Amino acid sequence: LGNVFAQKETVDLVTFTPPKVWKKQLAESAIQYSQEDAAKGTYCLITLYKAVPGTANSKENFDLAWVSVVKEMVTVSTAPEMQPSAIEDGWEAMSGYATFEKDGVTGVAVLVTSSGFEKMVNVIILTNTDVYEKDITAFLESVDLKKPAAEKQTDNTKPEPAQAVNQSS
Repeated sequence: LGNVFAQKETVDLVTFTPPKVWKKQLAESAIQYSQEDAAKGTYCLITLYKAVPGTANSKENFDLAWVSVVKEMVTVSTAPEMQPSAIEDGWEAMSGYATFEKDGVTGVAVLVTSSGFEKMVNVIILTNTDVYEKDITAFLESVDLKKPAAEKQTDNTKPEPAQAVNQSS
């Protein structure tokens, strides 16, 4: 038997297991996985964005991403229904969802914003069916965020040797 699980992938600060046999599209700031059943008119898009600067307030980050990302993609008619937040390894994940309408089709938009270390990572899921719920859950559960490396500093600043300390007698 072959390996049932796809290999883990890493994009920016995020390691995850992509959904198997989904179409993958890379963009400069994001990676997107999509699946559709043209015969039934159903689809699901999972878009993982690279980390961007954020505030220390995870709710502010979520609200900002909701306006700047979700509302740019689809028309949501209600405020997002929030889920309980979760904290892991210094990252706080907030998620919410709302129904949307696009080109006459209604669906659900889900936003998961993970905030930590003055960064935020967003995952947006757009779907019009619950058929892909297992894949979505598996993807979200596979997401692992790492701490960003400290801002790049030049390594040529070595500490002064002890005898260089000014010893006035």
